[in-house]
Amino acid sequence: MQNPKNLSSYHHGNLKAALVDAYLELLSQSPAEKLSLRKLASHVGVAPTAVYNHFADKDALTTAVKARLLHHFADYLDSHCDPDESPETNLSRLSKAYFRYSIEHQQFFQIIFQQPKVIENVTDELIAAGMRAEEQLRKTVVALLEHHGIPISQYNEGLGAFACWSLAHGVTTLATIHVNRAACGFNRWPPQFMLDSEAAVNQAFDDLTRVLVAGVLAAARSEIAN
Repeated sequence: MQNPKNLSSYHHGNLKAALVDAYLELLSQSPAEKLSLRKLASHVGVAPTAVYNHFADKDALTTAVKARLLHHFADYLDSHCDPDESPETNLSRLSKAYFRYSIEHQQFFQIIFQQPKVIENVTDELIAAGMRAEEQLRKTVVALLEHHGIPISQYNEGLGAFACWSLAHGVTTLATIHVNRAACGFNRWPPQFMLDSEAAVNQAFDDLTRVLVAGVLAAARSEIAN
């Protein structure tokens, strides 16, 4: 599994980053629930007490890991956008990238979308990382509105971003628990929605994006008219 390191390996003063690195490295060998702070300290080569200078408990460490992974996720989404393509095409590209990330980096995806156990673990670092993951999507929505001559407002921008994120996450979640496969198996949905091939994924997300874009534009125009 790829380890998305933002910082160099451990040296004096950089133990916090090294512990996140160690978590991601060991994640390829053990499930997250078996990664104790003591085990991470041993892997890095420091005393267990040194870990507590940076993280009060494992949940706090997991929050830092999640922030790192959100940047990895954002980089992945960014890499699938093409500035020479239309906003509609890039929205479809982003939705497909969202779906494929959940497959290519399954453990990372699960960590990213786990809810923090306590509100204190929702740090400024985590919020900023989450907003960065949303940034490319929001920029593409703004480009879509501008392309269609619709004035930018907080509502229209947020509507588009929220709707597009909901599409990508909703399809990904349904596919993860095989709801789409069940519906296709009972001939309720067309076989393309099995999402079991590159062609099926491309067609499904392209068609769903067209439906979504039409709805976002209609709602945005209605909001302006009112």
